[in-house]
Amino acid sequence: MHTRQSLLVVLPHPGNESYPMGATLAKYATEGAEITLICATLGELGIPDMEPAEAAIIREKELRAAASVLGIGKVQFMRYQDGSLSNIDPEQVISQLMNAMRRIHPKVVITFGPDGISAHPDYVVISRLVPIAYDRSILRSFLPLSARLFYSAPSEATRQGRGVIPSQETAGRPVASIEITDYRLNKVRAIQCYASQNPPYKGKPEDEIDNLACYEYFTLARPIGKFADSTDLFAPLKEQS
Repeated sequence: MHTRQSLLVVLPHPGNESYPMGATLAKYATEGAEITLICATLGELGIPDMEPAEAAIIREKELRAAASVLGIGKVQFMRYQDGSLSNIDPEQVISQLMNAMRRIHPKVVITFGPDGISAHPDYVVISRLVPIAYDRSILRSFLPLSARLFYSAPSEATRQGRGVIPSQETAGRPVASIEITDYRLNKVRAIQCYASQNPPYKGKPEDEIDNLACYEYFTLARPIGKFADSTDLFAPLKEQS
């Protein structure tokens, strides 16, 4: 049981936490991990034919509801405008992330991989800046040397939610395979919180769980080395034999 382990998730839009990694977050929350989610935007451009300000209110409520279902203890918004991240001074974003890492002192940080797991510019920006913030935080002792950075790895779980196939940029790196059979109900319920996004799995959650993959995958991005695959984000890293 991972009592009081700290996990930081940094993602661009509401919903990013539920589709590719929702069951994993529910698993670790149940096992006692303290989970903080930082969402860069409110996803206010994500509801067609609705004014961004109105959409922002809806999507924030949806994310907070999903976070409650998954057991995410803290939700923080950077409140950048949806679609604007490529125009923001990257040092500003990096500084905010470093301050969060210093405050939270997580053992595990999760974000998307270098390709942003999709072509959306906001996804790409966040996926590129989080590793920089991580590296600088390690150098300044904001993070313990044992902290690790994982990318959400495209898999059957992400294909089901977003139609995303595996990236070649992280091919060959160690992978954490998280068995999430017992937490699929949490994931379905979290996904269904996003009514504005016309989510899949519209039936009773108990009837939908068998439509979900039983594993979610994460690629180890930091530290860099010849480490073996694992089944636990918090497990001690083992050298490949």
